[in-house]
Amino acid sequence: MTEWSCEKPDEHCDLHVCQLTASTRNPDIDKMFENPRYACTNCGAKVHNAENVCRPKEL
Repeated sequence: MTEWSCEKPDEHCDLHVCQLTASTRNPDIDKMFENPRYACTNCGAKVHNAENVCRPKEL
């Protein structure tokens, strides 16, 4: 695994923020960013649930 890779590539899914950046935002996606508790050490995105980023770090 490289410094910038997903911690769980076998679970890498359409709900990771890095995958969602290419899709159209909607209210369900926007909820992921409310009350952020984790940041991705890859892209810096801040989300509520750790499972929505590749390399979560608690804020």
